[in-house]
Amino acid sequence: MSLKTFFLMCLALGLGAFSSIAQTPKLVVAILVDQLRYDYLERFDRQFAKNGFNLFVNKGVFMTYARYNYCPTVTGPGHASFLSGSTPALHGIIANDWIDKKTKKQIYCCDDSSVFGVGTATNLSKMSPRNFIGSNFADQMRLHYQSKVVGISMKDRGAILPAGKKPAGAYWFESKSGNFVTSSYYRQELPNWVAEFNSRKRAAQFTGATWNRLLNAASYQYPDGMAGEGRLAGETNSVFPHRINYTEKEGFEAIMPTPYGNQVLEEFAEATVEAEKLGQGSSPDLLCISFSAIDYAGHKFGPYSQEVQDVTLRLDRQLASFFTYLDKKIGLANVEMVLTADHGVTPTPEFSREQGLDGQRFNELEFMVELMSRLNARFGPGKYFIQPKLYGGNLFFNHDTLHLNNASPEDVSSFIRDFAFASGFFQACYSRGQLLEGRTPGMIGRLAENGYNPERGGDMMLILKPFILPLTGKTGTTHGTPYNQDTHVPVLFYGSGFKKGRYADEFYITDIVPTLCTSLHMDEPSGCVGKPFVKVLMNP
Repeated sequence: MSLKTFFLMCLALGLGAFSSIAQTPKLVVAILVDQLRYDYLERFDRQFAKNGFNLFVNKGVFMTYARYNYCPTVTGPGHASFLSGSTPALHGIIANDWIDKKTKKQIYCCDDSSVFGVGTATNLSKMSPRNFIGSNFADQMRLHYQSKVVGISMKDRGAILPAGKKPAGAYWFESKSGNFVTSSYYRQELPNWVAEFNSRKRAAQFTGATWNRLLNAASYQYPDGMAGEGRLAGETNSVFPHRINYTEKEGFEAIMPTPYGNQVLEEFAEATVEAEKLGQGSSPDLLCISFSAIDYAGHKFGPYSQEVQDVTLRLDRQLASFFTYLDKKIGLANVEMVLTADHGVTPTPEFSREQGLDGQRFNELEFMVELMSRLNARFGPGKYFIQPKLYGGNLFFNHDTLHLNNASPEDVSSFIRDFAFASGFFQACYSRGQLLEGRTPGMIGRLAENGYNPERGGDMMLILKPFILPLTGKTGTTHGTPYNQDTHVPVLFYGSGFKKGRYADEFYITDIVPTLCTSLHMDEPSGCVGKPFVKVLMNP
């Protein structure tokens, strides 16, 4: 072998080795699809476009066995956990709402009375991430790369919680005005580009529109108008075609359970990248997007409805459109992405029963009235709960009443546990002592512990049986349980830092952030409890 040939071989090997090392992306896009069940990507896969969900499935990483490792599986905790690598036990977002033990009042996960709404004439946007404990991926990107971070969503918590403590901005949709707004936590007035986008009145343009199926009726998996399906505002039935009816009560909320809610957000996402010049600097930026329409449609129609299938198929096309925009603007070779869901959803009880499952609607109010009557008879008269309501399964005792009646929390918890089990509705009931001391064996017990925060958690956590939902109406469904239908979600990665493939390995929502951080060669957030999935990393 000549010296020249040897040199060329070494050079080729060197270049090959160099090319296998992933370059730092210009933009990281973190997408959360509210209520996107894992099985949607399997059931509807043949109907997806080339470069929507399939951009991840065919050219990225698809974690098919990913799931949440805590309960309750609801929106606030899901958005807080997504980019923190943490669980409610650490980040403190234990539900969408809970009782503040100091004030004994209900608090919303993003409530902040110290701020005011910006870009709104209402008093509804006093919001910030102050209730979140610790740091997340967005904060770490700012610290490591000085990244610009922006969070956007149709829901306030969807924009606020993933974007960290000090983003360049967080913007959410206000149903009353049809505008994107923010709060004074972030800035004192809307940027010109947000005001300009609002001036287009995109939400108003969809009111009065007709929502038809994307495909012909035979292409949908289940019949239209099945048992338990709800109706859109102003409609008299549950079947296609649907009309988007604006009412004074609903406002522009009417677009939320339809594909048009996601369409407005996709257009706003493009405007965000353009105006904020994301991906145009020398270090990577972060855009956090939370799409909400599937969640609204799922609550109203259920996961086996034609409406949910249609919204999912249309979101697939909307994602493809956004990815095409990113490719033209930045180049997909310079973009790293992750996509998952904040939770799944349980079928409507009526659908479950038709399938031979144990679907029931649990009347929480009736249960609590009877429980309070029994507590009065057993321990003496008094108000035993700060509020007679379950907050993500949490019951909050009124300890003043317990003290007056010489009733210990342990005795009251034991009494409630026996009453709950006797009702036939509950799978598990844990006292505060059990949760704090780790005396909650089994899968459900571990998920309950991970979802329980010592400072904010209640005095008991009650968990319903599978397919039993805390709903009093005759239609619709919900989520929040520790069961597969609510915990199993897709996790997808895309970018030069990942080895494409389909993986059925054990993977939890808390593993997303350490995997991203390892890919970007930076430290994990403060409360991260997950571990990087090294198998998918190009250059760990």
